[in-house]
Amino acid sequence: MLIHGKAIDDFKTERKNITPPLPMALRLVPILFYLSIVCGILMNGIFALQFADATRARDQATQELSATRANLAKVDEERKALEAEVKRASDIAAWVESSRPLQPLAVNIARSIGPESNIVDLKLERDPENPAQLKLALRLTGDSTKQLDLILERIAAEKYRIYTPQQTLIRGEIEYKATLVWQAGTTVESAAVTP
Repeated sequence: MLIHGKAIDDFKTERKNITPPLPMALRLVPILFYLSIVCGILMNGIFALQFADATRARDQATQELSATRANLAKVDEERKALEAEVKRASDIAAWVESSRPLQPLAVNIARSIGPESNIVDLKLERDPENPAQLKLALRLTGDSTKQLDLILERIAAEKYRIYTPQQTLIRGEIEYKATLVWQAGTTVESAAVTP
């Protein structure tokens, strides 16, 4: 006996206790979920680009800062060298200003000698560290101190002030030692002679 096959399409039985379909508002939840994933990926991409830009800007600022510091160090070295050169130039100018020529002083001392006196020895020594000071050592023949007073007046006329004078009379010779300091801007009247 031959049984003809019958196609059965529905295996489900009818059920009465099935839940109703989701409301429309809850159907948006999966859509919002997938949209939030896509937005998160986009935001991560934007943040990665901004982070790369910030890193480049930080590296560039670091390079500019190091270049500025190097330039500042170079300028500071140049400034120190310039200050040292200015100090050296001002020291030289001060030395030149204070180291007055000795020839006019020696000529005035020689011209003040009268016919009755002679210069036996005349020394003018300059201190290299303090060129404004001169050490005067003078020996004259003759017993009279008038000649010495005339020489001291001529020294004062050259704007030198006399400090720590020492005068001795030995066998008809006057020996005189003193420190001479040049007085800038003084007049003959204000340059006092200290005996």
